[in-house]
Amino acid sequence: MAMQSRTLSSFGGMRQDRNDYISSPDTSPDACNMDTRDGCLTVAKGFSPAVANQAPSGGQLSRLYGYIGPGGLKFLACAGASLYACDSATGTWTQLCTLQSDPGERKVDFLPVKIGAKEYVLIAHGGGQMFKWDGVSAAAEPFGSAQMLSNAAVNFVEPYYGRLFAAGDAAAPARLYWSKTPGDDRTIEDWRSADASADVSGGFADIGTDSDPITGLMALSNQLLIFKRDSLYRLLGDRPTNYRILPVDAAYTRQAHTACVRYADRLYFLTATGLCFFDGQTVRRPNNFRALCRLLAGCSLDACEAVACGDMLYFAVRESDPVYNDAVIEYDLMRGTFMVRRGFTVAGMTAVRGTLYVLTGEGKLEKFDDSPTYDGQPIRAWWETPRFDLGNKHVKKALGELACTGHGDPVRVTVKTGGTGYPMTLTFPSDDDSAAETILRGEGRVFRLRLENIDGGHFTLDAGVTLRFDAQLRPE
Repeated sequence: MAMQSRTLSSFGGMRQDRNDYISSPDTSPDACNMDTRDGCLTVAKGFSPAVANQAPSGGQLSRLYGYIGPGGLKFLACAGASLYACDSATGTWTQLCTLQSDPGERKVDFLPVKIGAKEYVLIAHGGGQMFKWDGVSAAAEPFGSAQMLSNAAVNFVEPYYGRLFAAGDAAAPARLYWSKTPGDDRTIEDWRSADASADVSGGFADIGTDSDPITGLMALSNQLLIFKRDSLYRLLGDRPTNYRILPVDAAYTRQAHTACVRYADRLYFLTATGLCFFDGQTVRRPNNFRALCRLLAGCSLDACEAVACGDMLYFAVRESDPVYNDAVIEYDLMRGTFMVRRGFTVAGMTAVRGTLYVLTGEGKLEKFDDSPTYDGQPIRAWWETPRFDLGNKHVKKALGELACTGHGDPVRVTVKTGGTGYPMTLTFPSDDDSAAETILRGEGRVFRLRLENIDGGHFTLDAGVTLRFDAQLRPE
């Protein structure tokens, strides 16, 4: 027998698109509620109540939007066919308006705008005329009018070069509307032609040569992206006289409008096959776009919601809950790594000034912070390594011990080999400069390690986990 050692130098993200033997030991095919942003392995932080009162229970909860207006920070959310606002200071929920009768068919879209000298948030819901709310009034009021041709039942709204663009009208599913350019007596509520000049006029255009419906709008700094059910177009130009609407020659799996998110003038969106982004010319895929292929294959992305917060993208998807999203995929833009959160349901997500908020299926408005729990519920976290042969499949190995530095609550370390699991407990010394050690059991040629917290405990494993083992060549 010969004593040898191997070191897991750091911890990265999840990878499911490669065979375990090819994957780097610092990646994981199966992990949950872990944080590896500094290369160490840490149980992720949780959330705590953002307001004291729960959202009204008048129907299925959907969407969440944080709006900072003249009245301070307010949250908007849907319960059935009603739209409610919550004052962050008092926690009081107030009904603002009634939307379409079946909110499950469409997604409500929110947009902060300025109409004249006053600030509003627009609410486009696809079931009727849009609403606008000033952040302080007791109720929302209708946006636009039939006289100004701006009472269409649109579902998507985006600003682009000062104008308001809208789409998603069930009566004209392929139609893109735009407003007059603001100035003088013109506002974005007026979609009519202007006698003064075509360059300040409102108008519309039917996108494509068929009735394939528009399913989303997203504006970048120099173009407006127009998602259709089976194709993608982009509008270039800064005024109607030089608008050019061009198809984008790109193949990608259809995504939900709410699964799109902007970061640094680049558009990211999650599809059933993986993460994609629009680079200004076409749709591309990062090298690890299929990193969570097995997870996505078992998920529904029909109600996927995306949020950018700091340098992280968050995508809520549905794994097993029959109504609400129950898993959140985290994508670290700086490192290009994926991780997954579980343990709560998501009716809506929003980010406000660098803080992520979630409206749970139970109607609780939560704020992600340094809490050690999900609003009192223990966080169950684990990290599983790929299968590894410690350098040679021909050699039979007997694991001896695991040594590392770190701190926190005890860690359950399970060695998996030959279809059997051997659990042990790793306890950290009180001195952070001392190594923690535990004896391991298990004998075989291929191993997998599973590291998990115990009863919701929190721990951190520093980079550089060392395994010692005895190795012996099999007899000829």
